[in-house]
Amino acid sequence: MPSDLSIPVRPPEVQTRPIRFWHGSRRIDLDRVPPALTVLEWLREEAGCHAVKEGCAEGDCGACTVAVTELDEGGRPRTRAVNACIQPVATLDGKLLATAGDIGTAGALHPVQQAMVDHHGSQCGFCTPGIVMSLYALYENKRLAEQGPVTRAEAVQALSGNLCRCTGYRPILDAAQAMRGQAWRGEPAAELRARLEQVAADGRAWMPAEAAEGFAGHARGRFLAPRTLAQLAALRAACPDSRIVAGATDVGLWVTKQHRALGDVLWIGGVRELAAIGRVDRDPVASERWGRPTTCLEIGAAVTVADAWRALAPHFPACAEYFDRFASVPVRNSATLAGNVANGSPIGDTAPLLIALGGSVVLHRQGAERVLPVTDFYLGYQKNDLQPGEFVRAVRVPLPEPDVAVHAWKVSKRPEQDISAVALATALRVEGGRIVAAGIGVGGMAAVSSRAPRTEQALLGLAVDQPGLRDSPAMRAAWQAMHDEFDPLDDHRASAAYRRRAAANLVLRSCLSVAGAGQAPRLGELAPMEVQP
Repeated sequence: MPSDLSIPVRPPEVQTRPIRFWHGSRRIDLDRVPPALTVLEWLREEAGCHAVKEGCAEGDCGACTVAVTELDEGGRPRTRAVNACIQPVATLDGKLLATAGDIGTAGALHPVQQAMVDHHGSQCGFCTPGIVMSLYALYENKRLAEQGPVTRAEAVQALSGNLCRCTGYRPILDAAQAMRGQAWRGEPAAELRARLEQVAADGRAWMPAEAAEGFAGHARGRFLAPRTLAQLAALRAACPDSRIVAGATDVGLWVTKQHRALGDVLWIGGVRELAAIGRVDRDPVASERWGRPTTCLEIGAAVTVADAWRALAPHFPACAEYFDRFASVPVRNSATLAGNVANGSPIGDTAPLLIALGGSVVLHRQGAERVLPVTDFYLGYQKNDLQPGEFVRAVRVPLPEPDVAVHAWKVSKRPEQDISAVALATALRVEGGRIVAAGIGVGGMAAVSSRAPRTEQALLGLAVDQPGLRDSPAMRAAWQAMHDEFDPLDDHRASAAYRRRAAANLVLRSCLSVAGAGQAPRLGELAPMEVQP
């Protein structure tokens, strides 16, 4: 649905200036930086800081975890744990970077470090700095919010992105619960705010000077940082071959694993309008899908997965476990929900839920916009319907009415930091005990995340309040429809036969959950259904 937003076509004037941020107590003005230079590389090779370790170089092990503090939309300091190995150093502009070497000294350890010592939370020590910084981010946010002690559940979640092969985690969790000590200790919020304001960007688009020679392994290129939607649209039109980057959790792997040159990078993380979350009443795409006026949350393209999930969670209580299984806390702190959708991976975790709900993407080009259902956005494996000069401005997530039950499931070899073998989401509208409308989105079953129309049709009229739902002919027919809907691949994550059965069982599990017969059973607790020839 095009709309004129009165965005000028003329490219904005881009100021050339250093990247400005704090590294611990030192202010850094960094110029002539390649766009692909990571925080980890800069710390170890340029800043001489070796507390940060390189392990997997893909944001998986957490050895490189650092803490980044910035001002939120309300002007309050907020600290996040992020993976330094895949984060471009230029994205630190206006922020405060801290490593395990910056928060304490040998004679005066930070409470997090002291708790790790007291509770024997370190053995070989390679993973310890990253673990400390994940806990430090948790510590800082609770301190600044003046909250109570750390719970074990909070500690487990905070450490979801850290692997440790020595301690077995129990002493680390003990340290996490003990790190508060007698009182919170740290820089006052007012002082943090004042320091961050010293390095804050103004409203103009900017870039560091083009990288000089001497950065081994890095191609030259520009890091373009618009600050407004108008600047972004004009720069996108002027530089159509630039690489749009938000959290870099995917693009970072192109650099560290594939050694790909990024060329010019168009970073959207500083665009104010893209950091917003709003409501859209009577969204046309979702309303047409459900046959009634439907409200959506519109999530800007620069909103992180962590913030998006936080906004969505109250509306999707049955999806809490699914949200927690999206990567890890450091990845969710950097990755964006729109980026996960725009990536187009057939095993992305966001798309199946959006497809089940009838979600859409808002595409922007030089002042005009169109809204596409997510199912129409994907044209094939790693192909989408973006036109030259166009970019994703936002993602719209329909909010379910009380008569629509939404569930999402992910099957993978470990709970966190893993790619799914099958991801499946269902949105089932129930009236009078029967399903009258159904939406099903699946990942891992085809070249793109897809809708399952035959299974949706098979579910219509299913009486979810009948005794013996599992073994009813209608439920068996829906199970069979899901089993036969796709022709998935065999690969090292799962066989095609396993994927078919798992997807069919997840549909069954959703229906059992809707039936309200207590907690739905785990997949392994379901007696197998026979596949019909």
